[in-house]
Amino acid sequence: MENYFSKFLNYLLDVLQATYSQLFILFGPLLILVVLLNLSAIFNARLSVRFWGRNLFLYGFGWLGCSVHELSHAFFALIFGHKISEITLFEPNSNGESLGHVSHSYNKSSIYQKTGNFFIGISPLLFGGIVLFLCVLLLFRFNVTALSNFRISPQVLTDLSLLKQIGLNIWNSLITFLSIVFVGSASVWWKSALLIYILYSTGSSMTLSKSDVGSAISGFLWVIIIFLVFNLITLWIGNFMIDFLGRIVGYISGFYFLLILSMIANLVFISVLFLLNLIKGLFVKG
Repeated sequence: MENYFSKFLNYLLDVLQATYSQLFILFGPLLILVVLLNLSAIFNARLSVRFWGRNLFLYGFGWLGCSVHELSHAFFALIFGHKISEITLFEPNSNGESLGHVSHSYNKSSIYQKTGNFFIGISPLLFGGIVLFLCVLLLFRFNVTALSNFRISPQVLTDLSLLKQIGLNIWNSLITFLSIVFVGSASVWWKSALLIYILYSTGSSMTLSKSDVGSAISGFLWVIIIFLVFNLITLWIGNFMIDFLGRIVGYISGFYFLLILSMIANLVFISVLFLLNLIKGLFVKG
């Protein structure tokens, strides 16, 4: 009896370990990028408001970012079968604060719709990558996702050579991207300027509200439950999902590269705005 109990406990531990590995491979890079993108967008927005002033920033740039933000919620809400009752893309109030929202509801008994809350919650960050992809495709006739191809495994946290290889892949892809946008055969000054404007406008609005974060957490809990149940039922056959998920990440690594590009763009804007605010402060004091 004790032998069976010991085997059962070992099986449960294997299930937990397999679930962790699978979730890390599929969602680890995404969650890390989501956190970093959200932080960079917050700093971008704060510095932008400080430099431009709230009204000029909202009407000059924020209208686009806010509209994309709310459209992203609506887009993923529709994908996961949520019922949308109201959409407000951009509606500043008398204080100059941007107001936009998407009111939606879902079937509480539907696991699919409850899981969708994760993607709906983080959708503004995901949509930032989609916007970048479409802009580069339409303006420069180039598929930016083709630049990067790497695989993620839990060993990347302990194997520096794997991490270095991924970093080198991203760096080379970044150099290629910049050369295409600014000095490539399809590069024209107004196209590059338009891309920068769109990246700046959307990048400063890729922030998550408390309700977005709460929705994402509740949805991700269901993702964890689904993986746990799946592994509990199938792991005795073998952890065949690892290779399958690794191949999936290889296919979507181009999308991760889009998110990395969006974050790098935000960091550049933050650096420029920080310097501009310093210069502005010196002139105001003078």
